[in-house]
Amino acid sequence: MIQFSKKQKLWFVLSVAMLTLFVIWTLVVKFVDVDQVGLSHLNQFFWQRCGKHEIWARITKWLGYLCILVVACLVIWQVVQWVRRKSLWRVDKNLLLFNLVGVLFLVVYVFFEIVVINYRPLLDNGVAKASYPSSHAMLFVVVLSLLIWQVWHYYKSKSWQVILTVALTIFMVIGVVGRLFSGVHWFTDIVAGVIMGYSLVCFYLGLVSK
Repeated sequence: MIQFSKKQKLWFVLSVAMLTLFVIWTLVVKFVDVDQVGLSHLNQFFWQRCGKHEIWARITKWLGYLCILVVACLVIWQVVQWVRRKSLWRVDKNLLLFNLVGVLFLVVYVFFEIVVINYRPLLDNGVAKASYPSSHAMLFVVVLSLLIWQVWHYYKSKSWQVILTVALTIFMVIGVVGRLFSGVHWFTDIVAGVIMGYSLVCFYLGLVSK
Protein backbone atom coordinates (compact mmCIF):
# COMPACT_ATOMS: atom_id res chain seq x y z
CA MET A 1 0.00 0.00 0.00
CA ILE A 2 1.33 3.42 -0.97
CA GLN A 3 2.09 5.66 2.00
CA PHE A 4 1.84 9.42 1.53
CA SER A 5 3.59 11.97 3.72
CA LYS A 6 1.71 14.80 5.43
CA LYS A 7 3.04 17.23 2.84
CA GLN A 8 1.78 15.05 0.01
CA LYS A 9 -1.64 14.72 1.62
CA LEU A 10 -1.82 18.50 1.99
CA TRP A 11 -1.10 18.99 -1.71
CA PHE A 12 -3.72 16.39 -2.66
CA VAL A 13 -6.29 18.12 -0.43
CA LEU A 14 -5.48 21.45 -2.09
CA SER A 15 -5.80 19.82 -5.52
CA VAL A 16 -9.23 18.42 -4.67
CA ALA A 17 -10.27 21.77 -3.16
CA MET A 18 -9.27 23.58 -6.37
CA LEU A 19 -11.06 20.97 -8.47
CA THR A 20 -14.20 21.37 -6.35
CA LEU A 21 -13.97 25.15 -6.75
CA PHE A 22 -13.62 24.66 -10.50
CA VAL A 23 -16.77 22.51 -10.63
CA ILE A 24 -18.74 25.05 -8.59
CA TRP A 25 -17.45 27.93 -10.73
CA THR A 26 -18.39 26.02 -13.89
CA LEU A 27 -21.95 25.42 -12.67
CA VAL A 28 -22.31 29.09 -11.76
CA VAL A 29 -21.05 30.18 -15.17
CA LYS A 30 -23.35 27.70 -16.88
CA PHE A 31 -26.57 28.59 -15.07
CA VAL A 32 -26.31 32.04 -13.43
CA ASP A 33 -27.06 35.33 -15.22
CA VAL A 34 -26.99 33.71 -18.64
CA ASP A 35 -27.38 36.07 -21.59
CA GLN A 36 -25.35 34.57 -24.47
CA VAL A 37 -22.75 33.87 -21.79
CA GLY A 38 -22.95 32.94 -18.09
CA LEU A 39 -22.35 35.67 -15.50
CA SER A 40 -22.97 38.00 -18.42
CA HIS A 41 -22.85 41.27 -16.44
CA LEU A 42 -19.50 40.40 -14.90
CA ASN A 43 -18.09 39.20 -18.21
CA GLN A 44 -19.37 42.20 -20.15
CA PHE A 45 -17.94 44.54 -17.49
CA PHE A 46 -14.41 43.16 -17.92
CA TRP A 47 -14.63 42.69 -21.69
CA GLN A 48 -15.75 46.27 -22.30
CA ARG A 49 -13.02 47.70 -20.06
CA CYS A 50 -10.18 45.43 -21.08
CA GLY A 51 -11.12 45.58 -24.75
CA LYS A 52 -9.53 43.62 -27.56
CA HIS A 53 -5.83 44.19 -28.21
CA GLU A 54 -4.21 42.33 -31.08
CA ILE A 55 -0.74 42.86 -29.61
CA TRP A 56 -1.71 40.93 -26.47
CA ALA A 57 -3.25 38.17 -28.55
CA ARG A 58 0.07 37.81 -30.39
CA ILE A 59 2.19 37.99 -27.23
CA THR A 60 0.15 35.33 -25.43
CA LYS A 61 0.07 33.20 -28.58
CA TRP A 62 3.88 33.15 -28.74
CA LEU A 63 4.17 32.61 -25.00
CA GLY A 64 1.93 29.60 -25.52
CA TYR A 65 4.29 28.31 -28.21
CA LEU A 66 7.19 28.86 -25.80
CA CYS A 67 5.45 26.76 -23.15
CA ILE A 68 4.87 23.98 -25.68
CA LEU A 69 8.57 24.18 -26.59
CA VAL A 70 9.45 23.78 -22.91
CA VAL A 71 7.27 20.67 -22.73
CA ALA A 72 8.96 19.29 -25.85
CA CYS A 73 12.40 19.89 -24.31
CA LEU A 74 11.38 18.03 -21.15
CA VAL A 75 10.17 15.10 -23.25
CA ILE A 76 13.47 15.05 -25.17
CA TRP A 77 15.33 15.16 -21.85
CA GLN A 78 13.39 12.07 -20.75
CA VAL A 79 14.28 10.25 -23.96
CA VAL A 80 17.97 11.10 -23.46
CA GLN A 81 17.85 9.75 -19.88
CA TRP A 82 16.00 6.66 -21.10
CA VAL A 83 18.69 5.91 -23.69
CA ARG A 84 21.61 6.63 -21.36
CA ARG A 85 20.21 4.72 -18.41
CA LYS A 86 18.84 1.93 -20.61
CA SER A 87 15.52 1.79 -18.75
CA LEU A 88 12.39 3.93 -18.79
CA TRP A 89 11.98 3.39 -15.06
CA ARG A 90 15.37 4.98 -14.39
CA VAL A 91 14.20 8.27 -15.86
CA ASP A 92 13.76 10.90 -13.15
CA LYS A 93 10.41 10.33 -11.45
CA ASN A 94 9.51 14.02 -11.51
CA LEU A 95 9.89 14.07 -15.30
CA LEU A 96 7.76 10.97 -15.82
CA LEU A 97 5.03 12.42 -13.61
CA PHE A 98 5.13 15.59 -15.69
CA ASN A 99 3.78 13.42 -18.53
CA LEU A 100 0.83 12.38 -16.37
CA VAL A 101 -0.10 16.00 -15.76
CA GLY A 102 0.21 16.61 -19.50
CA VAL A 103 -2.26 13.80 -20.21
CA LEU A 104 -4.71 15.19 -17.63
CA PHE A 105 -4.34 18.63 -19.23
CA LEU A 106 -5.27 17.18 -22.62
CA VAL A 107 -8.24 15.32 -21.12
CA VAL A 108 -9.60 18.58 -19.68
CA TYR A 109 -8.97 20.40 -22.95
CA VAL A 110 -10.72 17.78 -25.11
CA PHE A 111 -13.63 17.44 -22.66
CA PHE A 112 -14.44 21.15 -22.82
CA GLU A 113 -14.05 21.20 -26.58
CA ILE A 114 -16.91 18.67 -26.62
CA VAL A 115 -18.92 19.99 -23.66
CA VAL A 116 -18.99 23.69 -24.48
CA ILE A 117 -19.68 26.07 -21.58
CA ASN A 118 -18.87 29.37 -23.30
CA TYR A 119 -18.01 30.48 -26.81
CA ARG A 120 -15.43 33.18 -27.43
CA PRO A 121 -16.64 36.82 -27.42
CA LEU A 122 -15.66 37.20 -31.08
CA LEU A 123 -15.71 34.80 -34.01
CA ASP A 124 -12.38 33.32 -35.06
CA ASN A 125 -12.27 33.47 -38.88
CA GLY A 126 -16.05 33.31 -38.85
CA VAL A 127 -16.14 30.32 -36.51
CA ALA A 128 -17.48 30.30 -32.94
CA LYS A 129 -14.87 28.50 -30.85
CA ALA A 130 -15.13 27.05 -27.36
CA SER A 131 -13.69 29.43 -24.80
CA TYR A 132 -14.06 27.79 -21.38
CA PRO A 133 -11.72 27.28 -19.63
CA SER A 134 -8.95 29.33 -21.20
CA SER A 135 -6.46 26.69 -22.37
CA HIS A 136 -3.72 29.34 -22.58
CA ALA A 137 -4.24 30.46 -18.98
CA MET A 138 -4.22 26.83 -17.88
CA LEU A 139 -1.09 26.16 -19.97
CA PHE A 140 0.79 29.12 -18.47
CA VAL A 141 -0.09 28.13 -14.91
CA VAL A 142 0.72 24.43 -15.30
CA VAL A 143 3.89 24.58 -17.39
CA LEU A 144 5.52 27.60 -15.76
CA SER A 145 4.62 26.54 -12.20
CA LEU A 146 6.01 23.05 -12.76
CA LEU A 147 9.07 24.51 -14.47
CA ILE A 148 9.69 26.54 -11.31
CA TRP A 149 9.59 23.29 -9.35
CA GLN A 150 12.17 21.76 -11.73
CA VAL A 151 14.40 24.80 -11.21
CA TRP A 152 14.40 24.32 -7.44
CA HIS A 153 14.89 20.58 -7.86
CA TYR A 154 17.86 20.67 -10.24
CA TYR A 155 19.58 23.99 -9.53
CA LYS A 156 21.63 24.17 -6.34
CA SER A 157 22.48 27.86 -6.63
CA LYS A 158 20.05 29.92 -4.54
CA SER A 159 20.71 32.96 -6.72
CA TRP A 160 19.67 31.14 -9.89
CA GLN A 161 16.68 29.62 -8.13
CA VAL A 162 15.40 33.06 -7.14
CA ILE A 163 16.22 34.73 -10.47
CA LEU A 164 14.55 32.03 -12.56
CA THR A 165 11.55 31.81 -10.22
CA VAL A 166 10.93 35.56 -10.47
CA ALA A 167 11.36 35.50 -14.27
CA LEU A 168 9.00 32.55 -14.76
CA THR A 169 6.43 34.05 -12.39
CA ILE A 170 6.51 37.31 -14.35
CA PHE A 171 5.99 35.39 -17.59
CA MET A 172 3.06 33.56 -16.00
CA VAL A 173 1.36 36.76 -14.87
CA ILE A 174 1.95 38.40 -18.26
CA GLY A 175 0.49 35.36 -19.99
CA VAL A 176 -2.65 35.13 -17.86
CA VAL A 177 -3.38 38.88 -17.68
CA GLY A 178 -2.39 39.34 -21.31
CA ARG A 179 -4.91 36.70 -22.31
CA LEU A 180 -7.63 38.78 -20.64
CA PHE A 181 -6.53 41.94 -22.49
CA SER A 182 -6.35 40.06 -25.78
CA GLY A 183 -10.15 40.03 -25.80
CA VAL A 184 -10.41 36.44 -27.03
CA HIS A 185 -11.78 35.12 -23.75
CA TRP A 186 -14.36 36.07 -21.17
CA PHE A 187 -13.14 36.88 -17.67
CA THR A 188 -14.75 33.71 -16.29
CA ASP A 189 -12.80 31.62 -18.83
CA ILE A 190 -9.49 33.02 -17.56
CA VAL A 191 -10.44 32.39 -13.93
CA ALA A 192 -11.49 28.82 -14.74
CA GLY A 193 -8.19 28.18 -16.54
CA VAL A 194 -6.19 29.41 -13.55
CA ILE A 195 -8.21 27.35 -11.04
CA MET A 196 -7.96 24.13 -13.06
CA GLY A 197 -4.30 24.82 -13.73
CA TYR A 198 -3.50 25.06 -10.03
CA SER A 199 -5.52 21.93 -9.33
CA LEU A 200 -3.20 20.05 -11.70
CA VAL A 201 -0.12 21.73 -10.20
CA CYS A 202 -1.11 20.75 -6.65
CA PHE A 203 -1.77 17.18 -7.83
CA TYR A 204 1.73 17.02 -9.32
CA LEU A 205 3.29 18.44 -6.15
CA GLY A 206 1.45 15.81 -4.14
CA LEU A 207 3.05 13.10 -6.26
CA VAL A 208 6.62 14.44 -6.20
CA SER A 209 6.82 15.84 -2.67
CA LYS A 210 8.47 13.86 0.11
